[in-house]
Amino acid sequence: MTKKSNHATNKIQLILLIAGMTCCCISDGFIFGQMSGMTDALRASDSTIPLTDDDISWIASTINVTCVIGFLVVGILAKLLGRRASISILSTPLLICWIILYFVGDKILLLCTRVIVGVTFGGVAMLVSVCIVEYLDPHVRQYAFSFISSVGSQVGVTLGHVLCLLMDWRYVALVGLVPTGISCLIPLFWTESPSWLATHGRFEESEEAFWTLHAQSEVRESELRQLITHERQKKREFLIQSNTNSAFVKFLFACKEVYYWRIIVIGVIIGTYRAAAGRILLFTLALTMIQEITGDSDILLYTIVVDGFGIFGAALSCFLVKRFPMRSLLLVSGTIANILLLLVSGSLYFVPNKEWYPWIKILLIACYCIIINAGPYPVLDIVLAEIHPLHIKEFSIFLIGGLGGTIQFLWIKLAGTMFDNIGYSGTFLFNSAIVFFCIIYMWRYMPETKGKTLQNVELFFRTGKFDHINNERLRELL
Repeated sequence: MTKKSNHATNKIQLILLIAGMTCCCISDGFIFGQMSGMTDALRASDSTIPLTDDDISWIASTINVTCVIGFLVVGILAKLLGRRASISILSTPLLICWIILYFVGDKILLLCTRVIVGVTFGGVAMLVSVCIVEYLDPHVRQYAFSFISSVGSQVGVTLGHVLCLLMDWRYVALVGLVPTGISCLIPLFWTESPSWLATHGRFEESEEAFWTLHAQSEVRESELRQLITHERQKKREFLIQSNTNSAFVKFLFACKEVYYWRIIVIGVIIGTYRAAAGRILLFTLALTMIQEITGDSDILLYTIVVDGFGIFGAALSCFLVKRFPMRSLLLVSGTIANILLLLVSGSLYFVPNKEWYPWIKILLIACYCIIINAGPYPVLDIVLAEIHPLHIKEFSIFLIGGLGGTIQFLWIKLAGTMFDNIGYSGTFLFNSAIVFFCIIYMWRYMPETKGKTLQNVELFFRTGKFDHINNERLRELL
């Protein structure tokens, strides 16, 4: 392959990767946007499907717990079939669910679609995070993560919210076929992940895939050598410890190590922060919440402002994660966001729904959406994708993702009860206290992963620091 054709191949693969993963995130965001409009419509007295408040809470929250099954499924599929085929396979059931939603007429079938959608959402969302980390250059990974994951999902949510205010939720479900269909097709044209090939001992194929994705340079050659050396050494180490090469046995060995428990705790804290900060809550129940907060049924403009500010924040994150260290960005933006959350709580308690006063609440919520989408969520999404050890990544994703999904499920499921008992104001006040604790813990124990390879991140958890890890020391430690 000539240098020119290699460069052209690099560009084509990069475009296909970004387009495919962005469509996956738009599709995932659209799930929540459409569901917000659907649950709001199902609360109405003239709903075509009679439901109780408890039924609706199950419909709204089920995705967050069945996504745990998605983590298990993606762990198995991604281990056996690789990254690109797994995304296409996992997205296919979502296509079927969009069609079923258009025709659904009873709550049992409706709840079944939520179970399937949750599995698909969990699997695809986690696999996209893994693909961003494994496919892209460490120095642009954070920037790309913000654009693909944050902007993509927020655009999908906004599209779902606005369309549900303009047309029936059943027709909106059919619109979901477009981003989901595209996200099924594009990954079929990707090259396979070099990291996945290396973990399976297919080192020549890994090298070929690596140069399909990256232009040749000394830095890239060093990165490739580090990847292959890392995986070969771990394979030899494991064969010495055990007669079997089972991924599950590798996982059991890792669970005996203190360093992996540090990773688990960080993962749980990140999951708790993501639940308490309330982005998924807003995604899922935004239309109902905005109506009740403002006391107005005509909420199109309110929704556009809140979601539009959210998109702006997500776009801003592309600049911020490129410009600032991850830990500093998390501390500053997380603190500012939590102060805004306290102001939102106060405004919901003290500000009446008269004249233009509801706009005070909406603008505070919109500003909060800017900050959490610009800083905390992109940083934590990136870190959550980077902390899994390569040789047990699939099992680690299932464990840590499952814990995070369970926390998120409980937060959404109990949200209605909290709103009824302590109101929106009290709920947001409680959430802000949890968030402050999470920020303090992460500032103390979360590593700075910007510009670090996955091998460096893993070795940080093993050794406790980065500064002594160069190529020679890396080989010695491994």
